[in-house]
Amino acid sequence: MWEVSDMDLSISREDGYRALQERRRRVAIERRQLDFLAEAAADLNSSLELEDVLRKIARRVGDLVDTHLFCVMLWSEDRQVLEHSYSLKFGEHIDQEGSFELGEGLTGTAARDRRPVRVGDVARDPRYVRFHHAEVDVRSELAIPLIMRDRLIGVLDLESLEPDRFTAEHEQLLTALASHIATALENARLYGRMVELERRYALDLRIAREIQEGLLPDKVPEVPGCEVGSAFAPARELAGDFYDYISYRDGCVGSAVGDVAGKATGAALYAAMAVGLLRGHAMEQPYTPAEMFGHLNEHLGRVRTDNRFLAMSLVLYNPETRGLILGGAAFPWPRRVRNGELEVIEAAGLPLGLFEAPVYEDVHTTLELGDVIIIGSDGLEDCLLERGDGVTEKDLAGWIRDMSHCSAQEIADELIRITDPLAERGSDVRPADDRTVLVLKGV
Repeated sequence: MWEVSDMDLSISREDGYRALQERRRRVAIERRQLDFLAEAAADLNSSLELEDVLRKIARRVGDLVDTHLFCVMLWSEDRQVLEHSYSLKFGEHIDQEGSFELGEGLTGTAARDRRPVRVGDVARDPRYVRFHHAEVDVRSELAIPLIMRDRLIGVLDLESLEPDRFTAEHEQLLTALASHIATALENARLYGRMVELERRYALDLRIAREIQEGLLPDKVPEVPGCEVGSAFAPARELAGDFYDYISYRDGCVGSAVGDVAGKATGAALYAAMAVGLLRGHAMEQPYTPAEMFGHLNEHLGRVRTDNRFLAMSLVLYNPETRGLILGGAAFPWPRRVRNGELEVIEAAGLPLGLFEAPVYEDVHTTLELGDVIIIGSDGLEDCLLERGDGVTEKDLAGWIRDMSHCSAQEIADELIRITDPLAERGSDVRPADDRTVLVLKGV
C-alpha cells in the first residue's frame, strides 16, 4: 500500500499550481490574440481604398513581428503571376516592380501549394530567389498565402536579416490574420474596379450626351407667319426624346417631336438613328407627314431591337398659304388655342418601327394669326394632366391665353418650368420621363 508523505503532497500542489498558472497564461495570450485579430479585422475592413488597406496590412503585420523586408503580392488573373503591390524596406515604403510565377521562389511556392512556407536559413533552401535586394543579406523568410473562398488573392512575404527570425507562433497568427487580409484586399480591389467602371461609364455618358445635344438643332427656323419655339428636359443623362426642324426646297418647314420607347443609351441611339433617317428623307423631296411616317416605319422596322419603337408628331407648315399638315404616330395629340378656346387636333397613328405597313393619315388645317399650337411628349403630358398637382385642360387654355403676348420660345420654356418638380415643390425627385415640347405661334 502506497503512503503519501507531506513532501509528496507539497510537490503535487506546486505542480498543479504551476500547471494552472500556465493554463491561465495561455488563456490570456489566446484572448489577446483573439482581441488583436478582431481589432485588426475591423481596421482592415474600415476602408475600401486599396492603398489605404495595404498600409493598414503593413502596420498590423508589424504589430505582430518585426521584419526587415515586407511585401504584399497580389495575384493577377490576367497575367497569371504574383505582382508586387506594396513593399517596405527597414520600415520605409519603397517602389518595387516585378512578379513571381506560381512555384517560383518561396513566395510562389506558398501561392501554388496554398500553405505557409517558413524557412530559417534561406541559403540552404534551393527554392529561395533573391529579388531586388542584392545589397541585403536575407537569412530567413516567411510567406503566407492569402486565400478567400478557395481563391488565391495574393501572398504576404516577410524577410529578415536574422536566421530563424520567424517562429511557429508567428506563422500561426499570420495565417489566422491572412483570411481577414484577403477579404479586405478583395473588397478593395472590387471597389477599385467599380470606381473605374463608373468613371469610364460617366465619361462615355458625357460624350454620348454631347453627341446627342449636337444632333439637336442649335437654332429655330425663321418662318414668315409662324414663330417656332422648343424646349427639352431629359430625365436622365441620355434621352429618348428629340425634336428637329426640316427645311424643304419648296419653302415649307417641318417641325418634328419624337419619343423612343425606353430610356438611357439604347433609346438615345434609336433616337439618333431616327433623326438621321428623318433628315435624309427630307432632303429627297417634301414628303407629307403620312408619307414620311411610311418611309420611317419601313426603315425602323428593319432594326429589330428589344421592344423599341418610335412615337412621333410631324407638322409641315407652308408660309405662302399658312397651311398646316399634321401627322401623328402614337404621339400625344397637338393642342391649339384659337380665340381663347382650347381644341385638340386628332392626329392619330400607330407607332413607328413596330408594325408592318401601317396606314397613316394627314390632318390639314391652318395656322391663323394668334393661334398657339403645343405639341408635347408624354412626359410633359403626364406632368401637366396626370399628376395630382397638375393643371386641367381648362387651366391650360387659360394659361396659354394669359401668355398669348409671349413668344413661342417663352411659352415652351415656361411649360418645362411649371412641370419641373424641383421648381414647383423643391423635391429631389425628378420626372420619370423626358419632357419635350414644340410650340407654333401664328404671327
